[in-house]
Amino acid sequence: MPEDFADSRRFTGALCELRLAQYLLENRYWAFSPVINHDSPIDIVAVGQDGEILLLDSKADNKRVNTARSKPSRIYRPRSQLQKKLGVRIAYVESDGTVSIIDHED
Repeated sequence: MPEDFADSRRFTGALCELRLAQYLLENRYWAFSPVINHDSPIDIVAVGQDGEILLLDSKADNKRVNTARSKPSRIYRPRSQLQKKLGVRIAYVESDGTVSIIDHED
């Protein structure tokens, strides 16, 4: 395993980005990754065939059971102020490859 992937979070993050890119390609988007991704507010830029542009930050979809509940709920990840300003959307990627792109109201 390469040195960069010694940290399981980096491996999980890279896998989420690849699964998100696969999802986008399957749904007829072109998917682009930033040249320099270190601390970038955007993981993938997607362009639809109709010209729609999506700026996406991929996150592993994790769930937890809150007190007084029996059903797990998603752990929502907040966007940074810069992501909000740029219109970046969070794309939650489950381990089976299922993707949920969140429509933010703020």
